[in-house]
Amino acid sequence: MSLHRKHFPPATAIALAVALALSGCSSAPPLKLYQPELTAGFANAPDAAAAEPVSEFWRAFNDPLLDALVQRALQANTDVRSAAASLREARALNRYADANLLPNVGVNAGVSRVRGTNDLGVQSTNNQYAVGFDVAWEADLFGRLGDARRAAQANVLAGAAGVRATQVSISAEVARNYFELRGLQEQLRVAVASLDTQKAALELVDARFDVGRGTALDTERARALVTSTAANIPALEAALIRTRYRLAVLCGQQPTALDAELTPVRPLPGLKSVALGGIGSPSAMLRRRPDIQLAEAQAAAAAAQVGVARSALFPQLTLGGTLGQNALQFGDLGKGASYVYNLGAQLTWNLLDFGRIRAQIAAADARNEAVMIAYERAVLGALEETEGVLASYTRTQRQTELLFESARSSEQAAIIARERFAVGSTDFLTVLDAERELLTARDRLAQSQTGAATSLVAVYKALAGGWEVP
Repeated sequence: MSLHRKHFPPATAIALAVALALSGCSSAPPLKLYQPELTAGFANAPDAAAAEPVSEFWRAFNDPLLDALVQRALQANTDVRSAAASLREARALNRYADANLLPNVGVNAGVSRVRGTNDLGVQSTNNQYAVGFDVAWEADLFGRLGDARRAAQANVLAGAAGVRATQVSISAEVARNYFELRGLQEQLRVAVASLDTQKAALELVDARFDVGRGTALDTERARALVTSTAANIPALEAALIRTRYRLAVLCGQQPTALDAELTPVRPLPGLKSVALGGIGSPSAMLRRRPDIQLAEAQAAAAAAQVGVARSALFPQLTLGGTLGQNALQFGDLGKGASYVYNLGAQLTWNLLDFGRIRAQIAAADARNEAVMIAYERAVLGALEETEGVLASYTRTQRQTELLFESARSSEQAAIIARERFAVGSTDFLTVLDAERELLTARDRLAQSQTGAATSLVAVYKALAGGWEVP
């Protein structure tokens, strides 16, 4: 097999040299992200909390069921799966952008039947066989393909950050709903226990009335308290059902799928045994949070897209060629005379389309500015969220301690009121007031304990420590 040899034309050689020299030049603007002035630590940070936060925070509560629910959600939650699919799409588009920097090689083969007239006026019909390779490569003179590749790479980083952000959000949502479930169970237990005590008091008042030692007013007051307490139970039961359904859907299952696992009553975790660990510094928090990483990657992609738009102002150079064979007889393919080739360069420049191109550049600049502002908003929002949840966590802890003391005092007051009523040293109205205060104190304590647990979850979500894409 022999090949015809042919040198590049001078113009083509010069164009190739220029293309190689200028390839990869970018016209994208430099990425200038918002840089806030940060303090050394958080204003509402608890004492001795300078270390970095733990990653799988839910394991600190020592609840195997909570661990299992979070793991199910991380694997089957629809938002997590959707974010993972978006990441796979970004990776595929990145491979496509990488491939655009390489030559495009194609294979062609064909046969045709041609009828024509020669110089002597004789008509003839012949078969024509052809086979060959086509090669085309766009020299990235002004960085269009390079900027498109950088945008694709930034989108991959954004997709990975989106997965981590979804993982953080879903894990925190599962933990929050789980603790709300346990808190509702505690509120329901308190309501049922108070109802039993109030029913016993009603029976005592009825018995005293029957023997002439009580009044109808005491009886109706006791019955009203029983009815009022009983009326709270259906609302708590409905809230429990909705929370169970929410947990099941978060785990990617049908609403009633986890009823058997979640119906048994379990206590809220004792937060005194759960160490917050560390919270780090504001700057470390910003570097760690996946929503900030997502916003930063989107800003990088938007800046690169500006470069793609600007490159349309400049010419595009495509180098290409064909190596193949043409023959009138199939058996002649492969012979030296059948070989043909073509080498050349094509320069394309939209000289008369600057109005449209500049409009596209202006649109890309505006999108880039909007994304930069979104990044700034994400940074400020992260700082606000973290300071806010830290403030809530420390205050809720103190509130729970005070409500515990209040509930204990209310319980002692109710016991004393019942004893004094039994010996006739006080009226039943005092007992009713004590019972109402006890029920209110216990209910508020249960709500505060739930709030303390969920505020701790919110702290871990805001700090977003140690998350990795599986």
